[in-house]
Amino acid sequence: MIEFTNVKLMYVKEFYALYNVNFKVNNGERVALTGALDSGKTSLLRIFAKLEKPNSGEICYNDIPLSDIDYEKDLSVAYVANTPILLKGTVRKNIEYVLKIRKCPNADRSQIIDKALDDFALKAVANEKIKNISMYHKRLLQFAMLSIRPRIDVLLVDDILGGLSEAEYKNVKEILKTFMNKKGTTTFFACSDEVLAKELCDKIVYLKLGAVDKIESARLKI
Repeated sequence: MIEFTNVKLMYVKEFYALYNVNFKVNNGERVALTGALDSGKTSLLRIFAKLEKPNSGEICYNDIPLSDIDYEKDLSVAYVANTPILLKGTVRKNIEYVLKIRKCPNADRSQIIDKALDDFALKAVANEKIKNISMYHKRLLQFAMLSIRPRIDVLLVDDILGGLSEAEYKNVKEILKTFMNKKGTTTFFACSDEVLAKELCDKIVYLKLGAVDKIESARLKI
């Protein structure tokens, strides 16, 4: 169970990006965060990713405050940002970096990297620098880097389907669905498309001006 209790986040004085956010999510549930621009969707994800610290309130995972949880040892949290968080080197080097920080033996790295490149159709750009590849390939790389993790307990996805061609959109959406449907993974998916939210998720949390406006079950399944 993940529980948000009276969570507030203030970026500047007298302006709340999040205000008294309260809701619960069951483990393994797929939750859409929807709302207009600046409704608080990204702020909520960034707090869970520990990229922002709330001014007040608390988020608990299985009754343990996130502040007491070590994301390297106790909980595997993956954040797929709207603006991809990648190194300046090549596509291959980005995947290799994930293996390095996770202390994967050197002897195993080449095979794992090649498989990830193959699985996500990145072989053609493997030695290209990040600045030279398209947003579509950056999205594929984000998932390739996640694929080498042994598990993902909580997946945070921030509105990643914009700016793609129709074919690219369909492919990235199918990849996203594969990650969201993994057993044991709880997903928070921020998007402004209510139809897409209903297609991919079990529950929709509507945000308005940083507060929870309403919560509904998703009914559309395609």
